[in-house]
This record gives sequence, structure tokens and C-alpha cells, in this order.
Amino acid sequence: MKVKREAGEFPGRVEIELSGTCNLNCTYCPRKYMGGLNGFMPLELYERLIDEMSAYPDTVVVLHRRGESLLHPRFIEMCDYIKGKFKEVQIATNATLLDDAKSRAIIDAIDFISFSIDVPEIFDKTRIPARYADVESRILRFLDMNKGRVLTQVSMVKTTETPSVNPERFKKIWTGKVNRIRIYEEHSRDGKFGSLIKKRESRMPCVMPFYELLVYFDGSVGRCNHDWNGEPMGNLNGMSIGELWSSARYEALRAQHRDLNITDEVCRGCDSWYAEVRVQGTGETVE
Repeated sequence: MKVKREAGEFPGRVEIELSGTCNLNCTYCPRKYMGGLNGFMPLELYERLIDEMSAYPDTVVVLHRRGESLLHPRFIEMCDYIKGKFKEVQIATNATLLDDAKSRAIIDAIDFISFSIDVPEIFDKTRIPARYADVESRILRFLDMNKGRVLTQVSMVKTTETPSVNPERFKKIWTGKVNRIRIYEEHSRDGKFGSLIKKRESRMPCVMPFYELLVYFDGSVGRCNHDWNGEPMGNLNGMSIGELWSSARYEALRAQHRDLNITDEVCRGCDSWYAEVRVQGTGETVE
């Protein structure tokens, strides 16, 4: 079955991992399957990427991935540099480092923020060593400062250990405080990145090779947000986004998805493929 799907001249969405380092050890995070995942994107590389991307202002830019972005020692500078250059800039954070200075930088430069949190009953056991009371107070302080400027989301991971009552409890806590509440299934539980406990049926071509490019803190490029440690598609320390996006390697991966003849080791074993891009918030986010 061949599906007609084409990539644009430039990615519709670019994820930039500011930090590979995280200050938490969440029990269900795929980081536990990786060693040595630490480091920050050099400011010079970040600015070069933003400069190239700014010729495509409709690009959705996401400033996070495997680590905690607010750990970056030049986080506020990075917010200032991207300010006003794109139709939508997104970020996710565990909010443990959210203070007034970082909040102001986010409110001035970011359009959509997602707070990773759980219900009080399990938070202290799952998001080690954070404490629920501290994180909740930081989020509430941000919401008070924000006054609706940045669209807000709270995001919770649903696991097999999560009591069934918790998702509804989560919604009850945050309804009326944030714009969006998201609860999603745990992935990569078995150490295979992108795997789900409940396998998806009727495989379709994943939209990601045609839509998104992901840059890790060291300049290497992953296939998507579920490609945590695959062989990189390339490295942007030695080439531009445009050059890599139109490369033979990317075209070969797209052909595999069009034909549903997926031999790429990362994509072949992934259950978390995306069939479409849906509009959420102020622009496009992938669900």
C-alpha cells in the first residue's frame, strides 16, 4: 500500500533539545534506559539554528526533549533570542526550577507551555526527588503572573500502577486553571523507545519524517521524539537544517513510510507513530 505524502521545503516543526540533563529521576521516564545523557546545547549552535529557521516563521519551534530545558545556564538568553521570530514556540518543563525570572522570560517569548506533573497522591513517589507542594506552588505562581498570555497545559503519564481514579482526580484539580489537560499512556516501558503496552493496529505511514526535525543538544538529529538513541540522521554542526531535510537519507526514510515497507530499525519497532498532525493551542502540535 503506497500512500501519497510529501515533505515541504522546510520542516513544519523543529524540536531543539536545550538540555540533555535532567534534575529528576521519574520512575517511568525512558532516560533510565540510557547512560551518560547529559549536556547542554551550545549557544552558538542554538543561535545558528534559530537564524536559519527564522526565514520560515510559520515553523513551530519546540524547546525541549529528553532533559529539563530550564537547567540550561543560558535559558533566559535563549528565550530572548527567539522572541517574536515564529508563529508558535512551545516548551515543556517539570516546573521545579520555575522562578519569577524564568517565568518572565517564558511569558515574553513562549506561546505554549506544558507542565509535567501528577496527582498529589503519587507525585512524590514518581517524580523523584521533587515535591508536589513546591511544584504546584511554582505553577500557580506562573499562572498568576501569566494572566492568559501563554497557553498552558498540565500533562500526566498514565501507567499500569496509576489507580484508575487518578485521571479524573487530575482533571478536577486543574480544570479552570489551565487551557488544556493532557493524560497520555506510558511508552517505552520495556526499554524499546516508542513501544506501547497496547499495540496499535493498522499501521499507517508516520507523519514525522515529512513534518518534523529534531535536534539534540549535541547537534545530532533524531527521527522524532521517540528516537532517543538511534543512529542519527545527521549532525547540524556540519550542515544546515535545509541540507539535511532534503538529504538522500531523509528521502529514503520517507519512501519506506510511503510504501509501508519500513526497514529502519528505529521506525520498524515503534508503536507511537503519528498518523496526522492536529491543531492544538495556537498552532500545530503532534499528538
